[in-house]
Amino acid sequence: MTDHIEVDGADLGEDTVILEPDASILGAIGRGHTLTSALADLIDNSIDAGATRVSVRFVTKNAAVRAVRIRDDGCGMTISQLERAMTLGGGSEHSGSDQGYFRVGLKAASLSQARILTVFSTTGFSPAAGMRLDRAQSGPQIRAQVIDAGAAASVLQKRGLDADSGTVVEWSDLESISEASTYHARRSWFEAMIVHLRDELGLTFHRMIADGRIRIELDELDEGSNESGAPRLVKPIDPFAFEQWGATDYPKTLDAEVAGGGRLTLSCYMLPPGVDGPNVKMLGRPRGTWQGLYVYRNDRLLQSGGWLQLHPDASVETQLARAVLELSPDVLDAVAMNAEKRGVVLRPSAMQALERARTDGFSLKAYFDDAREVWRRGQQRELRAQPFAAVGEGAPSGLESLVQTTLGIRDDAVAISFGWVDLAPRQLYQFEPVAGLVWLNSEYRAELESDLPRLELLKTSIFLLLEPHAGKERLASHTRERLDVVHAALASVALRGHKTTVRGDTSPHRAEAAAPEPADSEPDRGNEDDEEFVLAESVLLRGRDPYQALADPALALVHIDDDVLKDFLRRIRDYPLLSAHEEVELARKIEAGVLARDRIARLSREERNSQLGLDLEGLARDGDRAMDRMVGSNLRLVLHIARGYQHRGLELADLIQEGVAGIIHAVRKFDRFHGTKFSTYATWWVRQGITRALADQSRTIRFPAHIVEKLPALTKAWEATTGPTTDRIIAVAGLLGESVLAIRAIINNLRAPISLESARQAVTVENRVEWLPLFNEVIDIEEMTPHDVVTRKMFHRQMDSLLDSLSERESGVIRMRFGIGVVAPMTLDAIGDKYGVTRERIRQIERDVMEKLRHPDRSNSLRPYLCAE
Repeated sequence: MTDHIEVDGADLGEDTVILEPDASILGAIGRGHTLTSALADLIDNSIDAGATRVSVRFVTKNAAVRAVRIRDDGCGMTISQLERAMTLGGGSEHSGSDQGYFRVGLKAASLSQARILTVFSTTGFSPAAGMRLDRAQSGPQIRAQVIDAGAAASVLQKRGLDADSGTVVEWSDLESISEASTYHARRSWFEAMIVHLRDELGLTFHRMIADGRIRIELDELDEGSNESGAPRLVKPIDPFAFEQWGATDYPKTLDAEVAGGGRLTLSCYMLPPGVDGPNVKMLGRPRGTWQGLYVYRNDRLLQSGGWLQLHPDASVETQLARAVLELSPDVLDAVAMNAEKRGVVLRPSAMQALERARTDGFSLKAYFDDAREVWRRGQQRELRAQPFAAVGEGAPSGLESLVQTTLGIRDDAVAISFGWVDLAPRQLYQFEPVAGLVWLNSEYRAELESDLPRLELLKTSIFLLLEPHAGKERLASHTRERLDVVHAALASVALRGHKTTVRGDTSPHRAEAAAPEPADSEPDRGNEDDEEFVLAESVLLRGRDPYQALADPALALVHIDDDVLKDFLRRIRDYPLLSAHEEVELARKIEAGVLARDRIARLSREERNSQLGLDLEGLARDGDRAMDRMVGSNLRLVLHIARGYQHRGLELADLIQEGVAGIIHAVRKFDRFHGTKFSTYATWWVRQGITRALADQSRTIRFPAHIVEKLPALTKAWEATTGPTTDRIIAVAGLLGESVLAIRAIINNLRAPISLESARQAVTVENRVEWLPLFNEVIDIEEMTPHDVVTRKMFHRQMDSLLDSLSERESGVIRMRFGIGVVAPMTLDAIGDKYGVTRERIRQIERDVMEKLRHPDRSNSLRPYLCAE
């Protein structure tokens, strides 16, 4: 350096010195990182290395996190490249398309969370490399331990790196973890941390995850058992994934010229006022906190919300406004990102450019004004009557026309239909919300139909009561209670004075009890008016143990439907959902039942009949009932998951059956001490059971389970390609990272085999269209079968042997006369000329030979073939 330095006109000289960083700097870098931003920084490195799959594994012991391992399938590093990567400010030069920028990400992110950083990597063409860096250093130099190549290769294999190349980054001696003294507190912290990490990574990398450029998985490895749980896939959370926007002409674009060069493009979006969902209230935070700028660099989210001093952040009236700012290399001087890539800073040049920008009369001020107007309109609620549900069969005459001409009919509601069915005594009707069916008690049919105006008034009242709930799968408890009360009121009025008789009871005592009272006697109406009328669902379900038989046999109605799926949907309503406390209590009973069964198996016959044996048998039965309830209460989860696998080769009922087997297995393996909800744990087992069934049963030609998981992506990639088959296979193999032979084998067997019995349309010679079996086209029905070919050859061989037993002239005459072994049969004259005799002599020889051949000694050898012909 030769430039002179001047301060206030004084020449200070030109000498320089080299300032080496002290090793203690390792304890200062990356202090602005959170766990999520640190992991995101390492995922950035994996993306720059060409990785398509990143796995983040938390190694735990007694719910305490002992280590974190980040594994990818990128290009890996040689030992020299790893040395540069572990150097502060080292690493490879980054291009404008890379996620890396400051060249301190690996060190700063890792050492902000852990005291020891260890990296193992392999390129596939050079020895494996490994290096360890300890933050607790001091002195003028930073030292890292180099790990032997053989040891590094062994560790990579143990860490599950199954690709040809890749990198494993391991954090140990962690700091940002829960140090709670109780297991449940540590477990709760871990589960909350995993959910938050999954969602925040899904938001940060949502563009790359959505288009399949990267797949991120989180899982847990128990250090004691060395078993890992089901991986949790990070799913994209797109802040702009909406089908419609809150204002016309949106989204709008605002272009801003930055002083000194560069252009900022701001894409302005407006959320609909009434929208809700995971893309609105992201990470469990209110909608208003997510207004502001979303700054992207190379499709990676750097800033999520906040107006960066362009506008107040907490303004209620602009909470529907979200804007996207894409960073290109030429504007990084105007928009600076921090080293942790957790936010950006708008420098004065960028702020001035955005505030001055005008595009077709649209400006930042106009954007905020539109946001306030949309929000204000959304707060104005129009009070008007809602349309009715449709009117179905059995409804009163004139009700449908009245509904259509007044308030109209809802498009999304099912029709309310009426029918008659046998119900419990003193029950007026039963309602099925999903189907919109109202079943009236057939016991009162004759009485109600005898008074038609009363029946139509009753149906109209029931329709107006129940139509808001048509099509709903579940009703809230307070709604059910209200419907019960109204049912009781309608029943008490509509059935006043009705005498309930027991069907089929013709005893004289019953007839006497049902006889009319004398006219001069005053009947006691008090008990009749006070009778309780309730919905059958409440009578059957509320206030009883679902494992005990009903006390009143008259109410023990068992409904069996011919439709298996419909019967299943009916039965799952018998099991209420479980709270977290109930899940733990049922798991405790199941565990006690299993232990009791094991203890009973070791008891002698006398001990089983003792009080101890009876107590153990009671515990075992309690465990069986608890398991039945745990399975039954989670059947809705099975149905929900099974519906996501429809149209893949198995019927929904078969998918549910496999899912139920998975839920049973999950109940048996569930450990209540882990602190997780059972549904979270069981989801993986249900999916595993369903996917294995699809792999084993859905295709005539079975695909392995790992191939079945890739079929949707493969099919999508195949449909997106065009051209010759070989070129398409090569393109798909490149997109999915599979070999060409594997893709060709899958494509060749992708379509389901066609049965030869399936009917195909064909046109006959008479120009008539007929449906014929496929085998008529692919099989020549006139062609000889293998059996016929062998039979014919054996016949020719036997015929030759038989003719060889004759004299040469006799054999020749027969062969030429019948065309055996010659081109065509010959006439008597031609044969006579051949042998120099007359035509008559040849006829005599033929006659004599045929007599010889008809003799049983000769003809018996040919008779089986003649019968076959």
